[in-house]
Amino acid sequence: MTDSEREPADNRNPGTPEPVPPPFNPPGGQGNPTPGANPVFFGPAVAGPTADSPRDPRIGPGYQPPYPPPPTGSGKTGLIVAGVVGLVVVLGIGVAIGISIGGDGDSDSTARQGAGPGTYSINGITNACDLVDPTPLTKWSATPRDAPNHQETPPSAYDSGGLKCDVGYTSSTGDEFPMNRARLSVEAEFTDGTAPPFYDHWKHSDTVTAEPGSVSGEVTGIGGQGYWHFEVTGNLVAEMAYVVCVQDGNVSVRVKIALTREKGSPAVGRDELDSIARPQVRRALDGLREK
Repeated sequence: MTDSEREPADNRNPGTPEPVPPPFNPPGGQGNPTPGANPVFFGPAVAGPTADSPRDPRIGPGYQPPYPPPPTGSGKTGLIVAGVVGLVVVLGIGVAIGISIGGDGDSDSTARQGAGPGTYSINGITNACDLVDPTPLTKWSATPRDAPNHQETPPSAYDSGGLKCDVGYTSSTGDEFPMNRARLSVEAEFTDGTAPPFYDHWKHSDTVTAEPGSVSGEVTGIGGQGYWHFEVTGNLVAEMAYVVCVQDGNVSVRVKIALTREKGSPAVGRDELDSIARPQVRRALDGLREK
């Protein structure tokens, strides 16, 4: 075999170190360590000199392999800060979830309390006077003056419907005050869609254009809104009128107690009339509420 047919000789100098292989790329990392893991340096293994191999010139007295240095004080502080921030974030998420759940519970609780207005209907009402109890009037006049008068108007294309009841009592000729009379009237008017409630008309009529000397006030605890109105007219015979009117949902209800009182008759105060009128309003609303 000639010299030309021999394999080419290694032209490297015997004292030249081996070439450093490229860094190892771990699977799925492009050579970067997994986020959050401790950094690992992948580099060539450096062995000490042997009798058969030259000494690596990088290795000298006091040389240490290129392992990652221990964390310094600033590095520890960074890790602690990062941990605290992470804990705050986790706690914040938990608090936000708790608030969200608590808010929903509060909304459900409000809904269960029935804060919204009711829905009312004339359906099933054949006699409006069934919605009231005129018995308390007999304390002033015990004799029925006439048969109760009632009217029911079912809803139509031109009217949302309504009803009315009138009950009257008088005194017999043998009574001490034979001219004393008592009357109770109850009215209910329904509203559809966005039309203004009939309550607005009654309130204007009762309170805005009222007789001089009359008094009015707000009614709370019944329906969505309400008012009361009290007036006294006349000289020889006092004509007293007390009104409680309430609007709730799609219905407006107005109860009026009218008294005729002779001079010398026992006084009747507004509170006494109110204690009769308010229960009549509640009774009417209960009777008209859709079941």
